[in-house]
Amino acid sequence: MAKKATATTLPTPYELLARRIQKLILAPRAQLERRAVIAREPDELEDDWNLLLEQLSEEESVTLAPQEDGSVYLTWAAPSTE
Repeated sequence: MAKKATATTLPTPYELLARRIQKLILAPRAQLERRAVIAREPDELEDDWNLLLEQLSEEESVTLAPQEDGSVYLTWAAPSTE
């Protein structure tokens, strides 16, 4: 009898990066202040980092301010209550 293959999909490096940044953004203090400083880790791909920043910049309520040290100061507007 053949063993049934189980589908175990490992996250891509981009997905790991996005999850890490999401955790920073969703931290209680960041949510309260609606701001966070994000930075690429040495083991993360520059292409993935640039893609993430591009996607964040497409959000209307998000403002990105690159810093001299390579980090990015990220702010966002409060959700509308309409």
